[in-house]
Amino acid sequence: MTEDSKPATDKTPEKQPELSKQPEPNKQPEPNKQPEPNKQPNALAASIFHVLKIILILGLIAAVLAGSWLGWSQWQLWTLETDRSEIQLTSLRDSMDSIEQQYRLDQERQAIQSKQFQQALTDLQLRSNSQGRRLAELGSTTRSDWLLAEAVYLTRLAAQRLQTERRTKNSLALLSNADQILQELDDPDLTPARSAMAADITALRLAGEVDVEGIYLELNSLVDSIDQLSILSAPAQSEAEQQSAAESIEESPTPESVLEGFSQQLAQLIRVRQRSQPIEPMLQPEEATLVRQNIRLMLEQAQSALLREQQVIFSRSIGKAQSWLVQYFQLNPSAQVLSDRLSELAKAQVVQQLPEINTSLEAIETAIVLRHSRLMDKTELENQE
Repeated sequence: MTEDSKPATDKTPEKQPELSKQPEPNKQPEPNKQPEPNKQPNALAASIFHVLKIILILGLIAAVLAGSWLGWSQWQLWTLETDRSEIQLTSLRDSMDSIEQQYRLDQERQAIQSKQFQQALTDLQLRSNSQGRRLAELGSTTRSDWLLAEAVYLTRLAAQRLQTERRTKNSLALLSNADQILQELDDPDLTPARSAMAADITALRLAGEVDVEGIYLELNSLVDSIDQLSILSAPAQSEAEQQSAAESIEESPTPESVLEGFSQQLAQLIRVRQRSQPIEPMLQPEEATLVRQNIRLMLEQAQSALLREQQVIFSRSIGKAQSWLVQYFQLNPSAQVLSDRLSELAKAQVVQQLPEINTSLEAIETAIVLRHSRLMDKTELENQE
């Protein structure tokens, strides 16, 4: 038994390569031959391994699909979050820009307001300083200062009225009042101012004054009297001569009466007078009206030249009116008086000579400045002590 079993065990390794062969279905196993013990476990392990492999592959596929779906969904969520973040970031940037712009506007507005406030504060400070100085001046102002201020006002008013009114009367009165104020002060420092004031008063008195109102009114009266003058005309026939001529015409005409009537009519047509000027033709009524109107216009032109102080136009207008008066009007007493007055008016001076009276004003202002400077120096010395 032991010998038979040994060869069996020895033959077993030689038949192992044939285990992989599957038995034929119609072939019956040998009865006396024992089956191989490792054949069924290996097939089971292979089938299990195959199933596990399939399960593993399916699990990997499912894991890949699940991972892909999860990644896609996460990517969608990330995309939405990114878009939402970009929108929020854009709105935040816009808000920041608007806030920054508003901040700049506020800064500029505050800078402008600060400048305005500083300017207003500076103006208030300057006004306060000027008011303080004014109060200090008013506190230290004496009667002499008020009188000097009044003298300056009167002198300045005299210069202005001299230029506007172009008359020396009112300016002379104002300077006289200012000189009386300086005389009342009786201050030796005002001697140069009084000297300048006296020079201006003397210049006004020497300049004289043109009576513009008197000349204008006289010319106006002469214009009104032109209509009362008589134009040169032929002497009128007397009533007796006219009656005798009519009677002679009614009587029977005779050669003597006809000759006498002709001589009378010829005597009426021709008059011989002694004249120093050439004989001119008589004026018609229309021409007489035109001459009167021309003389009136010349006198009105002389009035306008008087108001504008145009000496040449004034003299020529009156001279032309006088020449027309002598030429076309009868030289009766009234016409002679009118002609004489026109001759006198033509020689009148209508240009008002205006002197410069600013010297006295400058002298008084200089005296006031020197007076204030001395007072300021005195105040500073007292403060230093």
